[in-house]
Amino acid sequence: MKYRLFTFILLFFSSTLPVNANELEPVHYAYANYLGSGIYRTTGQNASLISMPFSYELGHNGNISYGLRLPVSIGFFDFDFDFSNIPNLDLPDEVGTITFTPGIAFNYQYSQNWLIESYIDVGYGRNLTTNRGVNVHSSGISALYNFELKNYDSIWANRIYYASYDGNGYDAQDSYAAVQMGIDIGLPLQYKVFGYQFQPRVFATAFWYFSEVDFLMPRTQSFDEEKNVTLTNSLEFGFTLAFANPLGYSWAGIDRLGLSYRYSKNFSALRLLFSFPI
Repeated sequence: MKYRLFTFILLFFSSTLPVNANELEPVHYAYANYLGSGIYRTTGQNASLISMPFSYELGHNGNISYGLRLPVSIGFFDFDFDFSNIPNLDLPDEVGTITFTPGIAFNYQYSQNWLIESYIDVGYGRNLTTNRGVNVHSSGISALYNFELKNYDSIWANRIYYASYDGNGYDAQDSYAAVQMGIDIGLPLQYKVFGYQFQPRVFATAFWYFSEVDFLMPRTQSFDEEKNVTLTNSLEFGFTLAFANPLGYSWAGIDRLGLSYRYSKNFSALRLLFSFPI
């Protein structure tokens, strides 16, 4: 059994900017556990999401393994990360949103090279500035192919997933489905720092959305002023350091550390990565 805990994200996604209680989230918090950690920017606005994809492996039976998914995300609004002022960053004093979407994961090792992954999540998210919550549902299936490209060990990933939310006690509903394809390539290099061995890796991935994803711009109680930014596709590329052994304890560590950039029309996100990026 292995319990995986991803921490240390809070120091990077830090903010002390106040939140207006009348504003709605710029990036909808219901999708936080599926968008991933990052600084998400829409037209003139920033938001940060901190995702902690806790998981607990229950066991395996032959080529099938299964476990619990316990992802938790918290969000902050109007985030503005100033790289020139890193030493003076303060921890945020107010959380804007929190989302918890527990689920079940099943993995099937089809062959030496092919791994099939699937999950079903049912959870809850809440906007702490408006005291409103949503019920969240998601499921997906993935196929990962491991192969060698000369001296470069590589992973080709294909995913299809669905996510939706329904207002809890108020009228709110949205959903989207997406296909994701990407490649993760390990460089034929190995380094060791402070006793930890790691391999540099680079990746690129693309998303296609069957239904548009709405990123809501902040608004006041004047509902006719709402502005939406919708996505039909997006691209992401970046690098990671893949550690031979998790940083930290065996039950609480991180497998990777990296940085990526995701972009689309009227939308971009700088993401700090602590796991497989695709």
